[in-house]
Amino acid sequence: MTLRYLDVPVAGGARLVLVVDPPGRPSGIVVCLHGSRSNPEEQVRLSGMDRLAEAGQAVVAFPQGSVPLGRGWAWNPDADLPFLSALVDRLRLEHPLAGRACVAGMSGGARMASRLAGARSDAVATLGAVAGLRAPDRPPGRAIAVIAFHGTADRINPYRGGGREEWRESVPDAARAWAIANGISTSARESAVGRALSSTAYGGEGGPGEVVLWTVRGGGHSWPGRSMGLIARLLLGPTTREIDATREIWAFHRRHA
Repeated sequence: MTLRYLDVPVAGGARLVLVVDPPGRPSGIVVCLHGSRSNPEEQVRLSGMDRLAEAGQAVVAFPQGSVPLGRGWAWNPDADLPFLSALVDRLRLEHPLAGRACVAGMSGGARMASRLAGARSDAVATLGAVAGLRAPDRPPGRAIAVIAFHGTADRINPYRGGGREEWRESVPDAARAWAIANGISTSARESAVGRALSSTAYGGEGGPGEVVLWTVRGGGHSWPGRSMGLIARLLLGPTTREIDATREIWAFHRRHA
């Protein structure tokens, strides 16, 4: 795989994006957004999505938010939307056979990814939201398949909603709102999958506009399947190894791309 920095022209100047290319022609495009107070390099380590490029499957882009916050960056949903939209268009121009993209993110990056997916359904096929799924602002022009992961003990972005305005809506309500926006009227299918893992699914498996929410009972503000250090576990809460969010997001995207 090859690591490079891509210049994306936007109003006011170019923005740099960390891109990981596979050794051959990619079968998909993934745009992976870091959480608040983080950065692209940390998102690479957190998500492990660079391994999709290493396996020769996808070209993976890790952009950076525009708002300085702590030792990292955050996303401005309005101001950063044109930049991310231009990034998706640039990657699709470079890889015209890769199809519509997958946009994924962690926490505030998941909130931004939710916004981007709803706004660019012409260029985005799937949304993968970890610890931060938000409802679409408006029904997308084309159905967006959604897969989300969230812990019930997430203190930063509460599973049942509350706290800051941007997290007032509960995660199950956000998943249901995506299903409705995608035109799915059937009831949710609830399944207990593991010791602390369950799923809520709308629509047929692999069908247009499918929405799947993976709920981790007792899980914290974390990326399922990835290891965290002791300090991170103390600050953010436990994660689960019962499911690998990166592997599931990619498999989900391949079913829907």
